[in-house]
Amino acid sequence: MSESASPSPSSNNNSDLTRCLELLRPGTSDESKFIGLTLMSDLLQISQDQETMTRFFDNMDFPFLDRMMQIEENSVPKEAGVDAATIRSIAIDVMTCFSIHWELLVRREFKDRVPTMLSLLSASDSTDNTKKILKIMVRISAYPQVSMILTNPGYQSSIVAYIFHSFDGKGEAHDDAVMVFKRTFLIIQEGFKQNPKIVVQITKDFLPTIMARISKSFSVLTETHKPEILKMLTESVAYLPEQYIQQHVKDHAVETRSWVKNLKSGLIQLLSTRQAPTTRDDCFKMIGILLQRLGADWIFPDIPTTDAILAETRTKKKSSPATLVHSMESLTLTDAEIDKKFAALVVHLACVETRVLMDELAEELASTTAVSKESPDARQAKIRKEQVLPLVYEILEVSIGYLVLVSEDDELLERGLFDATALLKVQESLQAAFSAVLDYLLDLQSSKDGSPEKLMTNMNYLASMRILSVWLTEDDSLHAQAVALFPTLEEVVRQCKGKSSQKSL
Repeated sequence: MSESASPSPSSNNNSDLTRCLELLRPGTSDESKFIGLTLMSDLLQISQDQETMTRFFDNMDFPFLDRMMQIEENSVPKEAGVDAATIRSIAIDVMTCFSIHWELLVRREFKDRVPTMLSLLSASDSTDNTKKILKIMVRISAYPQVSMILTNPGYQSSIVAYIFHSFDGKGEAHDDAVMVFKRTFLIIQEGFKQNPKIVVQITKDFLPTIMARISKSFSVLTETHKPEILKMLTESVAYLPEQYIQQHVKDHAVETRSWVKNLKSGLIQLLSTRQAPTTRDDCFKMIGILLQRLGADWIFPDIPTTDAILAETRTKKKSSPATLVHSMESLTLTDAEIDKKFAALVVHLACVETRVLMDELAEELASTTAVSKESPDARQAKIRKEQVLPLVYEILEVSIGYLVLVSEDDELLERGLFDATALLKVQESLQAAFSAVLDYLLDLQSSKDGSPEKLMTNMNYLASMRILSVWLTEDDSLHAQAVALFPTLEEVVRQCKGKSSQKSL
């Protein structure tokens, strides 16, 4: 007698799948679902195709899955045969498999599980659960149909909390969390282009909540990860359109004043102490980005009189601070006092940075050694020329405007962000900075790259000529030396006009 044919692996898998779906469906007991979840884990090792995953998804009791992601040891039935950690991992593995298929990722049942998953993030997680959850968040951030849920301030606060707690360990999970954080700002940017009103409404609590959370930690004296926080914030806020931020400032004036004060406090601490060059660059990027989006008031706010500030400060403080940074932490400077110190520090350091940048550009002109464009030094020099220099020039231009305004308004001078002595120091700093700009332009004109044909496409030349002209309009101390720039400038303008005429033809 011939032996009967043994069942094929495919038919076994189908029967196991059917049995598993029966055990998992809503209405069965938790004990049945425990068994079904364990069986499902085995089946997922064999197949994660869309058809199989859709069948699991359609039959899943999602409230049960929620509970399994959070289950504690005392809730595991004895007959389950596994411990709580294993069940949590299985439940998160199921969500990971669902997330592979975007058709499932965008469904409400999946989106409703996001709060539970984010609540499980932990920098001390000894399993891979946190890594898996953050990979799921990365996938969510990639799909416009679902990514806007990441602007929920509660969800984002969980991600930010994890980032802060994992700074010391870092690793892949930390990097994924930072990626999701940055992408959320990009998601807002893209959505705002499509439908500004809807996006502002949906994200009305996002910016106040997140900026308050991050800026508060950034302002704390003992926070050792200020450079990392600054870098993350700078790269993220840069995505937000000017109109978007201005609308939030208008709608959340009180909250804005609070996070602006905290950012200034943190920036003062960084700018007042020795930092890595990249951190200093990030400081100027942050200042410049917010200058573009908040306007000149970000650096030069309308504040009370100097006497009023000092009187208010004296009533709250009985001793003098040993240092500027210490004073902010232990003596809680008033908002107005922080504004004064911030403005003075930013203007003077912008002038110093201008001189440093001009030295770097001059060295580049004089250098005969070829430097690889892929070297770290070359990449950093490119960033400084393309990102830091324009922002520093914007700070200088606003500073000139403030000086002109003060010189023409006695009332504003009396209310004074700076007294007469401080104003003189600011003017001297600006004169030194623009003297360096002038020297660089003269060197550039006399170099091999100084022909009008090359200068008309040299953005450093054009930006430097523009900011120098702003200064020369208000101050005549460099007029005599600047005369040597005019013949070349006239030729550059003539050629630019010629090119423009040819294009119009």
